[in-house]
Amino acid sequence: MITEDTMPAEITDLAIGYHRLPAGKLANAVTWMEARSPQPDLAHPLAMTRITTPDCASYRAIFLEIGAPWLWDRVPEMSDAEIAAHFADPRQHLYYGHDETGAHLGMVEFFAADSSEIEITYFGLFPSLTGRGFGKRLMAGALDLAWRLNPNRIWLHTSSFDHHSVIGFYSACGFAPFATGFEIVDDPRIKGTLPRHVAPQIPLIEAERGTGNRASPQNRQVVRT
Repeated sequence: MITEDTMPAEITDLAIGYHRLPAGKLANAVTWMEARSPQPDLAHPLAMTRITTPDCASYRAIFLEIGAPWLWDRVPEMSDAEIAAHFADPRQHLYYGHDETGAHLGMVEFFAADSSEIEITYFGLFPSLTGRGFGKRLMAGALDLAWRLNPNRIWLHTSSFDHHSVIGFYSACGFAPFATGFEIVDDPRIKGTLPRHVAPQIPLIEAERGTGNRASPQNRQVVRT
């Protein structure tokens, strides 16, 4: 789950230990990663097509197909007018990646900031295409375009909601971790932003249950002898 963001301030007064969240909240472990120079011979890049004024219905459907398994929820919460306004900003870049046959394989979004930094905000293949080498080709195409803008660095952040191999993937693409943190969010499946059945690998906890040695009245078991 990669969402556009600024680097938050460091927190130094965190208490060591476990911390339980209220029902309906999710804790997302985040790793920030950056590349300071291109990674040579990464992969043969996919053909990349920039979409400056996406059709809102098509863009929303693509975003959901690629991102719902990882709880991407930005676009489902945006109106058509908000999507149009978002991409009216020339610093926002949206690209669709295609193979040699012209088949659409995935999408990349990045934000070219005024400070000569580029943030990759969304990156993903269609779920049926993962594990076939297209990911590095999509990233190779995206980075080729991004480095042409002469940034000082390209950065992104990963999510514990993402695939377990994501940090290794980005490392192989030339990114190095430089900070870790966490994000607390409302579960979009409970809010109704995303369907309840998506991302089954992330527990959906809608209501508090009894804890400790005291069971709630609904969960007590009565033993008769």
